[in-house]
Amino acid sequence: MKRIIPVLLAVMLTARLGVVQYEGHRETFYNLKMNRICSRATENGIQGTYWERDDGCKMFGDYIIVAADWDKHPYGSLVQTSLGTGIVLDTGSFKDRSTVDLATTW
Repeated sequence: MKRIIPVLLAVMLTARLGVVQYEGHRETFYNLKMNRICSRATENGIQGTYWERDDGCKMFGDYIIVAADWDKHPYGSLVQTSLGTGIVLDTGSFKDRSTVDLATTW
């Protein structure tokens, strides 16, 4: 008799799921204008150009724009997300300090 072994699939954040757990952090998404966020990044010497990926991720250079608790993930730091590498350019009020909000068009 063959034994079936379940395979764990990596779960990627989607608008439908809303929240996922990924590599020890909670991921959610938000959709706000990024003008101020990108201007502040440039003023702080972070190089990049704003653009939107086909899957709806809002990008600055090669990285997904993310909001996080700056005590846990400092401004300008890189963090791995379920949708690719993100750059912390925004923050917010997080009950769970491990939360990472991905900027999207959803």
